[in-house]
Amino acid sequence: MHFDSILAVSDFSALSAHALERAALLARQHQIPLRLIHLDEGSNIHPPDPISRLGQRARQLARRHEISVLAIERSAPLEAVLAEAGASTLLVMSPLLQRSWKRFHRGTTLDQAVHGSLGPLLVVKQEPRQAYKDALVAVDLSPRTEPLIDFATRFSRPTALKLFHAIDTIEESKLRSVQTSEEAIQANRLNSRQHARDRLAQVIGAVDLASAGSKDPPLAFEVGNGDPAYTTALHQLSSQAELVVVGKRQSSPLARFFTGSVAQRLAKWAAGDVLIAPLDRLNVATAADRV
Repeated sequence: MHFDSILAVSDFSALSAHALERAALLARQHQIPLRLIHLDEGSNIHPPDPISRLGQRARQLARRHEISVLAIERSAPLEAVLAEAGASTLLVMSPLLQRSWKRFHRGTTLDQAVHGSLGPLLVVKQEPRQAYKDALVAVDLSPRTEPLIDFATRFSRPTALKLFHAIDTIEESKLRSVQTSEEAIQANRLNSRQHARDRLAQVIGAVDLASAGSKDPPLAFEVGNGDPAYTTALHQLSSQAELVVVGKRQSSPLARFFTGSVAQRLAKWAAGDVLIAPLDRLNVATAADRV
C-alpha cells in the first residue's frame, strides 16, 4: 500500500485544526503534496466564506512547513470527500462524531469515513508537536500482520514500535456456557497467550525493517485478553503511544450497525491518533479474501 498525496478535512473546529497541522507535518516528512477540503455536512455551523478561510489556512501551512498546499475551492459532503481521496491518497480528519438523522443507521461521520474510505485513513485526536515517536500496531496474527507492520513503519517512521495482540474472550465464553471447569478454562487461556507470544516472536524475527528507514526502530510486543478494540485502546492509554495502527476488513452493513468493526471502535475509543489501513490493499492474498 502507498499514498502519493494527503487530503486533510476541515470543518473549522479546534480538532480539525489539529488534523490539518498533522497532515502538514506528514506531507513534509514524506515530501508529498497536501490538499485541504472543507467538509459540509449540512448541520455544521461554518464561518463566513469558508473557502476563502481555507485558502488562507493553506497558505499559512505552506509557508510554515515549506510544502505544497492546495485548498480545494468547494465545500463537499462526506461522499465527495471520500471520492476525492480515492484509493491512493491518505485521508486525514478529526474524530467527527456528528450524526445525521436522515442517515442515522449509517452512524456518525467518523463511522462512515472508516467504512467508506478506500485508502488509509488517519484520525487525529491530539495536538501535533512533532513527528510520531511511539507507534502501537494492533495485529491479528494473520498473514496480513507483517505487511501491516511494514506499512506502519513506512508511514510514521517511529523511534519505537510495539505490536499488540488481543485474544478475544469469545472462546472462553463458549467454554463457560457448557460448564467447562475453571482449571480447563485457565489452561486454555494460558495456551492461547503462549501461542500468541510464540507467533509474535516469529513475526518479529521475520520482519525486515531495514528497507523502511535508515535506522530500525526497536520492536517489542505484548499480548492481552478481551475485546480487541477496547483492550487495544486501554493498552494505548497505558503505554502512551502517540499512534495506533489497525487494519480494516470489509464487513456487512448489518454487522457494522450492530457491533461496528474493530477499526471503527478503536477510532472512537483510543486516546491517541489512529491510522486505519484497508487490509485488502496490503497485497496479501489469503484464503479468507477469496471466500
